[in-house]
Amino acid sequence: MLEINIWLMLSVAVIFLVTMFFLNQWLFKPLVSFMEEREVKLQEQMKMINSNSEDTEKLEKEIEEILNNAKKEAAKIREEARVKALEELQELKDKKQAEIEEAKVKLAEEIEKEKQRILNELSKESSEIKSMIENKLRNVA
Repeated sequence: MLEINIWLMLSVAVIFLVTMFFLNQWLFKPLVSFMEEREVKLQEQMKMINSNSEDTEKLEKEIEEILNNAKKEAAKIREEARVKALEELQELKDKKQAEIEEAKVKLAEEIEKEKQRILNELSKESSEIKSMIENKLRNVA
């Protein structure tokens, strides 16, 4: 049968322990260290992503607020422009109305002057016609 050799078992155990020691030093520790560093980096990146997500949300809210303010300002400017245009239109209308009234007054004055001139001419002509008729009647009689 097989004999158990103690020296062989001890040498295998020593070789196994030495191999495990070197594997631990050169393979397992660097591998575990690499995995831990990788885990730390991943956690940092997750924190950064969460932070960036919060920053993005803040920026989106700021952008939305800026757009809303810009829309309100544009509406205000449009309303002010509309009111100003209406005021200018009313001023122009009032000015033209005043010009029309002034033209009516001038026209009425001119008509009155022309009427007076015509009446004066008619008065002179009627005097002349009257004296001509009187002269003709004297000559006839």
